Amino acid sequence: MEKIVIKIGSNLLVKEKEINKKFIIKLSSIVSKLMDNNKKVVIVSSGANAAGLKYLNLNPIKSLAQKQALCAIGQVQLMKIYEQAFDFYNKKIAQILLTKDDFSYRDRFLNLKNTLIGLNQFNIIPIINENDTISVEEIKFGDNDMLSAYFAIGWGADGLVILTSVDGIYDKNGNIIKNYNEKEELLKIKKTSFGTGGINSKIEAGKMASNSGVKTCICNGKNLGNIEKFIYGENPGTIFLPNKKMKNKKAWIAYLSHSKGKIYINKGAKEAILKRKSLLSIGIEKVEGKFLKGDAVNIYYENKIIAKGISNYSYLESKNILGKKSEEIQKLGNYDYEEFIHADNLVIL
Repeated sequence: MEKIVIKIGSNLLVKEKEINKKFIIKLSSIVSKLMDNNKKVVIVSSGANAAGLKYLNLNPIKSLAQKQALCAIGQVQLMKIYEQAFDFYNKKIAQILLTKDDFSYRDRFLNLKNTLIGLNQFNIIPIINENDTISVEEIKFGDNDMLSAYFAIGWGADGLVILTSVDGIYDKNGNIIKNYNEKEELLKIKKTSFGTGGINSKIEAGKMASNSGVKTCICNGKNLGNIEKFIYGENPGTIFLPNKKMKNKKAWIAYLSHSKGKIYINKGAKEAILKRKSLLSIGIEKVEGKFLKGDAVNIYYENKIIAKGISNYSYLESKNILGKKSEEIQKLGNYDYEEFIHADNLVIL
């Protein structure tokens, strides 16, 4: 593995209602060693809320406005601790705060990738968190497990380590599942006090990342040596084995882009898509949603989603060409594409 994402949850970072500095110093030591061995590492870190509470000497609060303010205050304190810890090892850090929109809109996503290229060239360690100060429900990840999966996919990481306070995923008998199997019946574990995700969000993140080709491990962060074990081929927890690695553009379409509409197709179009051919207008029965040219849309056959792609036409243009053959469309004028969605911009789900 060359590119690794490490996700740290609040319950590992927070000890007795304040940031556990010893934990961050130990983490910094391991990450610095990996960097010295030519690994590229990104840290996805929670903890801003807890850092804000400690800084202001407050108890947990319920007001949304105050929570957002706490995250703004606490993020500064959290980054100070990371900066001081990495100073021990002569490493420098950068902060990146993200929302879902930063992945969903391709221009923002490409800007993010360019920033990462620049940080790698400077040998800087990016520390990622959700931008809680501006996030609203529509653009929130919900927890940093999903953020770490989005980031690993977008960055094209080789490995994702989700560190938690348990040893991995347990089956119904309380045994660790070494290689995740969706059919396995799982033990129910309650969410921990500071975290927002719980084991279910970690499983969803592991499935999403591995489906895009990122090998993922959920393991116990109380033993930070588990990071190196995973990177160098051991299994310290539960591993999600990766599918064939997707090309960056197709991974973005499948998992990161925000769908703006729905396209319902006939049987012939479905068979063509499953053979990895383009979607033509003649195979479309109806569309829903106000999508524009270049937007992502979900593709349905008999009300079941089968694919996702980037449309060459808007919903308004589609009304004039649905069900028509390519030669009929060309006669209409101002319709430049033979394909409604080209095979290169289409992903089977």
